[in-house]
Amino acid sequence: MPPADQHFEELAEAAAAAFSEATGLVARRVGTPKRRNSDAAIEFRIGGTRFKRSVQVRENIDRVSTLAAASAPIIRDGGKKPTLVTAHLSPDMIRACRDLGVDALDLAGNASLIEGDSVVIVSGRPRVARSKARRPATWTRSTLRVTLALLIAPALLERGYREIAKSAGVSHGTVQNAVRALIDHREVFERPDGRGLQFADKERLVDEWVTLYPRQLRESLLLGRYRADSADWWRDAPDLPGQCQFGGEPAAAILTQYLKPATITAYCADAVPREWIMKARLRPDPAGNIEFLRAPVALAPVDGLPPNVVAPLIVYADLVASGDPRNLETARMLRERYLAA
Repeated sequence: MPPADQHFEELAEAAAAAFSEATGLVARRVGTPKRRNSDAAIEFRIGGTRFKRSVQVRENIDRVSTLAAASAPIIRDGGKKPTLVTAHLSPDMIRACRDLGVDALDLAGNASLIEGDSVVIVSGRPRVARSKARRPATWTRSTLRVTLALLIAPALLERGYREIAKSAGVSHGTVQNAVRALIDHREVFERPDGRGLQFADKERLVDEWVTLYPRQLRESLLLGRYRADSADWWRDAPDLPGQCQFGGEPAAAILTQYLKPATITAYCADAVPREWIMKARLRPDPAGNIEFLRAPVALAPVDGLPPNVVAPLIVYADLVASGDPRNLETARMLRERYLAA
């Protein structure tokens, strides 16, 4: 890829990440369309609507005349609504975008975006240094999911992107982007013999993933909280391999026989299992000590482990995230037993 094209795609990716951070909405750079006057493409998700925009990157747009000139070629190219990415948009330029009917994003998270009945306006965020705008996020949610899949099943490093995508529950293109990010940041590298990838430092990558998982991915996985009459209901819950498995404290208790769970964590492939709700008489409770999470990767039995627990890395991350001294001691035991390189 020519350096200029790569530079523009990096700026588009940084702008998408800044937009997501500023708004809480999902935006990500996707494959660049092969069309004239298009430097990159960004996919947005607003409510239940998902749409993709071809974007044109302009290093600096600081005047209305520059804004109009930059958007004109896109209008001529099929009459599509112009979408621009630039370094910084002042409040005056955001107003000009509205007046001219131009959608635009910058590297600080300022934006003017209209799609159907949805209007997103962010204004007044200060300019950021270009070096800080480069992908705060090797670590997007999708990258975290792909990384988890690779850490759980290192054999995937030697397989094709399709198998990784199936395990991580993401698209083939998302795997390509995630792997490229991991290579760029020297977390993995291509093997000299051409047989796939290899971790640069698996222990370090585990530490980084465990640090990022609670605040960047875990909260988005919550399906609901419940409460039960019996504290030990989970011990009699029927096994549902591939559908629902325990994480956190109950999984640690099963694996180590060392912990009495206070919080029950379970990961589900889709929805909270009705079998468990009925059998244990679980009641929805926003403050309940039973949490059901959507599994961040495909659920599957782990060789040598009971079928009702998730991969030890997820259990370890749950325990570390709790900050509870009891759990941290158990987490140390789990790491030594199941996660040693």
